[in-house]
Amino acid sequence: MDNHPVNLFSGTISTLSRSLDLRARKHEMTLNNVANADTPNFKPFAMNVEEALQKDLQAVSSTRLKQTDEQHLPDQQMSDDLSASAELSAADPLLFRGDRNGVDIDREMTALAKNSLLYKASAQIIASKFNGLKNVITGGSR
Repeated sequence: MDNHPVNLFSGTISTLSRSLDLRARKHEMTLNNVANADTPNFKPFAMNVEEALQKDLQAVSSTRLKQTDEQHLPDQQMSDDLSASAELSAADPLLFRGDRNGVDIDREMTALAKNSLLYKASAQIIASKFNGLKNVITGGSR
C-alpha cells in the first residue's frame, strides 16, 4: 500500500481557483480597454486565459516521461514562448481610425460577456466541489 498523503485540493480545485484569478484579471483588462475606447493612440490589451492555464499546468506537472528503450522518442520540453499572458494586440485591423485607437467596443463587450459566463461557471463548479467535500465530511444526508 502506498503511504503517500493524498492532497484533496490539488488538481481540479487549484485549477479552478487559478481560472477564477485569471478571469478576474481578464475582466479588469477588458474594462480598461472599454474605458479607453476614446483615448487617442490607445492599444488594447488581450489575455488568453486558456493558454495561461495550460502554461501553469505544464509548469506544475510533476509527471515526467521515462525513456525505457533507446528506440523510444526522448522526452522533450515544450517551448515556454508564452512569456506574457497579457499582451498588446498589435495587429489590430481597427487602427484605421483617425485617432489610432485600436479598441473595438463590440468585440470588448462580447469578450466581457463571455468571460463573465466562464467565471460564473468556474465559480459554480468549485462551489459544487466544496459541497461534495462538505457532504463527505458530514457523512452524507443523515
